[in-house]
Amino acid sequence: MGRERLGGFTRFEKYEDALSKLLTQVNVTLESEKVLVTDAVGRVVAEDTYSLRDYPPVDRAALDGYAVKSLDVLSASPSNPAILKIVGSVEAGETPKLTINSGEAAIVFTGATMPEGSDAVVPFEEAVRKESFVYVLKPAQKYKNVSRTGEDIRKGDLIIKKGLTVRPWHVAALIEAGITEIKVFKKPRVGIINVGNELLARGGGEIPNSTGPLIYAYLKELGCEPVLIGVVPDDVEEITNTVSRVLRDFDILITTGGTSVGGKDLVPEALSRIKSANLIFHGVNLRPGRTAGAYLIEGKPVLMFSGLPVAALVGLEAFVKPLIRQLTGAIPLPEPTVRVRVRRRVANIVGFKSFFRVVVYRENNELYMEPLRLSGSGIVSTLLKGNAILVVDENIEGYDEDDQVSVTLIGPIYEKKPEFLDQEVQTPP
Repeated sequence: MGRERLGGFTRFEKYEDALSKLLTQVNVTLESEKVLVTDAVGRVVAEDTYSLRDYPPVDRAALDGYAVKSLDVLSASPSNPAILKIVGSVEAGETPKLTINSGEAAIVFTGATMPEGSDAVVPFEEAVRKESFVYVLKPAQKYKNVSRTGEDIRKGDLIIKKGLTVRPWHVAALIEAGITEIKVFKKPRVGIINVGNELLARGGGEIPNSTGPLIYAYLKELGCEPVLIGVVPDDVEEITNTVSRVLRDFDILITTGGTSVGGKDLVPEALSRIKSANLIFHGVNLRPGRTAGAYLIEGKPVLMFSGLPVAALVGLEAFVKPLIRQLTGAIPLPEPTVRVRVRRRVANIVGFKSFFRVVVYRENNELYMEPLRLSGSGIVSTLLKGNAILVVDENIEGYDEDDQVSVTLIGPIYEKKPEFLDQEVQTPP
């Protein structure tokens, strides 16, 4: 084992510089595919998509009532009703087989095509029917209660822009626009390799592999196609062979564990042995997650994260999410942020960009925040109890009590201060 792997990191790269290097050097392009609109939710659109038709395609009744000529009812009132002969009815989806002449009306229901000759709808409650006649009690101007042709969507209108993620309302608009299939980027395929003898089932005392499934679930939620490749022992040759064997099947590869500079932290050495490997960065001023690193191998990014779940999650947020956005050209969705008042001092180590798991709660109609007083980046319970993330830049020593800060919510706000906040001991992230 090289002595450099026992000496610790000599320096940590700035997060912004490491991310810039990653995004600049990775030039992977994803292919696109056509999918049914109903299957496109959560997918990133690969081209601007325009309406193929007007919607509504015809003038339609906006509510249940009587289709009339507006000129016939312009002066209608309870004392001087307009009396019209009912000449038929039209249901939604029917093609009208009648024409409205002066002095006539037709019963129409919401969504029904307006009969030829009619240009307004009188609601049932503004008229009285007597046998085959209707007495209209209020005036109706031209196009009142009528959904006009193309008033919702015009042929040629942009329905969804390239880079947007398809949401349920886009599906409705696309269908109204006459579109049944849409071109989206293929889901990025991401392989996950967990490194460490301690993760191998040897009977008694082994550490459960929670980080691999966490990454798998995170990538699923991000719209990727993740694959758990399995656990590889602490062996340079096996790590090298596994990465070389599976890399061609994926757009991105993620390894967890073995990323530091200790005696069993073999991943950087294993990756460096691959002929086409180029180091992008290793060691970042992130807390937790400072051992993160990345190589470019055969033109594909291989990211190295800590085997501790919270540190790995920070690596996913810091590097994988922006990388996936770049591959797909995805336009970021807004994240829920709130301004809160600091209830307990948050101390940061200058020179490190820190991700604190915090708790946001209401008190006297104001929002407060406290850092979780739990130690270690491997403690998953901080993710269960914490409902927000506070990011502290490397040039900030921290925040004092009563400072106001912005946090990103990852769960619902507590309606009162949770009791567990008074039962734990605070440590840095």
